[in-house]
Amino acid sequence: MNNQFRNDEIVKVNNKDYPVVGGRLRLAHEANEKALSIETTVIKYENDIAVIQAKVTTEKGVFNGLGNATSQRDAKLKMAILELAETRAIARALRFAGYGVEYTGFEEVDGDNGSYTPPKAPQTPPQQENSELISKPQASRIFALSGGNADICKTVLKTFGYTKSDEVQKKYYEAICKAVQEVAADRNAS
Repeated sequence: MNNQFRNDEIVKVNNKDYPVVGGRLRLAHEANEKALSIETTVIKYENDIAVIQAKVTTEKGVFNGLGNATSQRDAKLKMAILELAETRAIARALRFAGYGVEYTGFEEVDGDNGSYTPPKAPQTPPQQENSELISKPQASRIFALSGGNADICKTVLKTFGYTKSDEVQKKYYEAICKAVQEVAADRNAS
């Protein structure tokens, strides 16, 4: 691994090195970024799932990252899923901003078996009691905001605990639209 990370900022899993979010934060601060700021927003926190969006602003621009945690996936830290989701979101946003971009963060690795584990949707769909579902035109808008990229839609929907757009509750519609736009913008900027 490149010398940008210190030894105490590296975790070894199955003989592979992964930097922790603290290493990315140190790199950002040492870069003397005058415009450096990190903001987080809770997108969803209920039914044992937490979804956080992080926005990192640097002199190079604004970079967004989503992070999630569930009590099922993250059983060892089930009492701190909000904090874990925030850590993951910040790590991803810093990575998109260019701090250790070539390395998967430790926060994205399953510590039990050492393999990469993408965010998992809950086994059961989000509870839909007392909540209306979005309309077909709203589902079409989500797809349109992605620039017609089904992978972006699937990734964002999965982060919110959905597998299909016809499952989306209206109360999450605007947050999902915003997340899809930001992911699409990040991919187009790359």
